[in-house]
Amino acid sequence: MTPVSKKSSILLADGCQSINQKLLRLTDREWDVLSFMTDGLTTAEIATCLVIEPKSIENYKRRISKKLNIGGRSNLIRFCIVNRDYLRKLYILVHK
Repeated sequence: MTPVSKKSSILLADGCQSINQKLLRLTDREWDVLSFMTDGLTTAEIATCLVIEPKSIENYKRRISKKLNIGGRSNLIRFCIVNRDYLRKLYILVHK
């Protein structure tokens, strides 16, 4: 078991294991983008915070959507908003 999976095993509820496994495959930068999305920031705002081009943020969003198997930008945003508290807890565990 990797250190990340040891930390996150606390949050792995039976009904959520599939999405948790997918979330744990995200890179640090993808987590950063996802975290900003849960706060409701736009692509331009995220790009400014991370000091990268907005096109790069769009690429990260596409990769996140693909890894999580979530189709469409609006569905990814909805996922972030609905699961905001959970994603924040998992982000803290993964990045300690």
